[in-house]
Amino acid sequence: MLYGILLESVRDGICLSYGNQIWKKIVQELNFEHESFTTLGQYDDNLIDKIAECLADILHEGTPEYYMQFFGECFVRFFTNYGYDKILRVAGRHFRDFLHSIDQLHDSTKFSFPQMKSPLFHVLEEDVHGALLQYKSRRRGFQRYIVGQLKECASRFYNEDIYVRIQDDMSTNECTLIIFRVDFNNSIVKEASKRLLNIRNLPDITSETFFKVFPFCLMIDPTMCISHMGKSIKNLFPVDTILIGRDLHEVFKLIRPDIALEWNKVISYGRHIVFLMESRIPLRPNQMNQLVENSTIEKSKTITAVSVIRLKGQMKWISSWNVIVFLCHPVLSTTEEMMNIGLTLHDLNFYDGSSEILISGMQHTKQLQAAIEKQHAWISQLQAIKIELQEWRRKGKRLLYSMMPRHIAQMLQQGVVANSICESHKLITVLFCYTLDFKDVIQKLTPTEIVQFINQMVIIFDQCSEKYDVFKVETKADSSYMIVSGIQERSQPRRISNVSGSSARSSMGDDSLDEGITSVKNPLGLNQAEIAAGLALELSKQSKKLINEISKISFKIKIGFHSGPAVGGIVGHKNYQYCLFGDTVNTASRVTTSSDVDRIHLSAASWQLLKDSPYFEISPRGKIQIKGKGEMQTYWLNGAKEAYIEHTNILETTTEIVDNDILSNYHPTMYEINDTKKSIPNVINKLTPPSDQCPFRELKTTG
Repeated sequence: MLYGILLESVRDGICLSYGNQIWKKIVQELNFEHESFTTLGQYDDNLIDKIAECLADILHEGTPEYYMQFFGECFVRFFTNYGYDKILRVAGRHFRDFLHSIDQLHDSTKFSFPQMKSPLFHVLEEDVHGALLQYKSRRRGFQRYIVGQLKECASRFYNEDIYVRIQDDMSTNECTLIIFRVDFNNSIVKEASKRLLNIRNLPDITSETFFKVFPFCLMIDPTMCISHMGKSIKNLFPVDTILIGRDLHEVFKLIRPDIALEWNKVISYGRHIVFLMESRIPLRPNQMNQLVENSTIEKSKTITAVSVIRLKGQMKWISSWNVIVFLCHPVLSTTEEMMNIGLTLHDLNFYDGSSEILISGMQHTKQLQAAIEKQHAWISQLQAIKIELQEWRRKGKRLLYSMMPRHIAQMLQQGVVANSICESHKLITVLFCYTLDFKDVIQKLTPTEIVQFINQMVIIFDQCSEKYDVFKVETKADSSYMIVSGIQERSQPRRISNVSGSSARSSMGDDSLDEGITSVKNPLGLNQAEIAAGLALELSKQSKKLINEISKISFKIKIGFHSGPAVGGIVGHKNYQYCLFGDTVNTASRVTTSSDVDRIHLSAASWQLLKDSPYFEISPRGKIQIKGKGEMQTYWLNGAKEAYIEHTNILETTTEIVDNDILSNYHPTMYEINDTKKSIPNVINKLTPPSDQCPFRELKTTG
């Protein structure tokens, strides 16, 4: 498993170098539940490799290996935000010192990342031109990642331009084993050799002094048997247990590094690598029983804790004695562990900081635990706030899309100046619905009753228009209702892709939500005049619910529509409003006023779009005089044919189910802005219309 800090560094590097939109595409492609990662959370080892492959596919350049090296460089840059760069800066005066210290640096981070399974780094050889570095890990595919880390560390902390290549690959099915050749200016290795030769010999020390300084040391002979033990470690085992002369493998097992316990390997690795061993033989039973009876710790936990002891330190070859000395100390984190093992502060090394670290750790444990619990509480609260924010963002976008066409709202969200948006529609269909006796009624109603009636009318008409792929332009105080179809066609919505799984659906943005609803609103693929005809019939039917409080019968209405070109755009500086202008709007209004009560009137232009439709019954009205237009040929929409009625009955239930499914599965990301797949032409951002000229955008719409 990987800690989240590695994946966070990948996310940060991609966002800085390639932009947030690229990262969002990766999140969607790989079905991530969230756009970011928890620093101390644990994730699958192969996630970084998957991200590298996905990034290469999206950018259509580079290879996954190239991006793995890039991610390694990103990690070094990223963890400087957490102060870990200070540790690297003091790792050594020269880059060679850093190579020797990599394993110790990993070991020092165990307190922050206790579950970390760090790789093993070991310098095999050195010369004035560089070094051979051995890399061993249980993970696969991270060799290029390591190259990126080495190059970035050398450049950032040691001002070295190094060259790294894979000299030998000895990987097996069990582990990755790579020998890197690292080329850099390593002339300091000669000076180091000279300094060792110039060190004068110091007088020998007695064994009593040696074991007093290292009370937990072990001495190992060339046969890998224990030849001597420090007093403190010997006292932890049963008195009758024979330890001296026994094979080291029988008494201890090697936890780290991941190598075989052999004489030559221990000498080679022992120069610069920290060893960690764990006892195989149980500790003294009489101490165990006493501690179980007296300790406040639970018995099950105590038995587990006292069963083993871990020793950590350096393997040092003493040539004059021909033994390897394990200069170590017990791994302890709390006083409870000391009590369980049977150790006291007196048993610890007087000359190192073990006792001080242990005591100071007691003082900070409770504070740290309280801080962790507080952080978890904040995370839970943040998740709730995030969900609430997502819901309000969704409602805000739906409200915006109800005020103006979707493609216009998307342009505003992308930063297009509102008053520069002006477009020419080559063909749209405008529908009006007039309530005839409204003016007579309002004279006999109170203001409250007037508002209630208008609200009832708008709600009924809005419920009708919501079922169709149309846009409500305005509702006037004289109870006239204006609807336009054909504007939404320029958005060319994508249908919901066949991505399976709730995680894939959760990555869809608001646009995908609205596009899915749009596809449900027009499942038959009707043209704009057919949509207007279907809506007109629905309005005529539902208007029967509007009861005249004076006459106690339904209101009389007129409905009409006309098709043709128009100009649309945003007006106003503060309260934006999308308006349509042109002869088509005026003609549609005249056609409506020329209609008969409770009938649907349409022009010849709309009839041309409906004459071949298999869904509606239309009859000619003949030529009539239209105010301001002269004589015009018009038609009556008499009703819907059986094919349309059957489809409508089937889709009424289906529409509700699909619509609810889309809404229930909508979970946009916290940082989503507007992932519009269609980019608005750059020319729109540059539009600054003169006072007497409007910059039209000619966009074709289908009939």
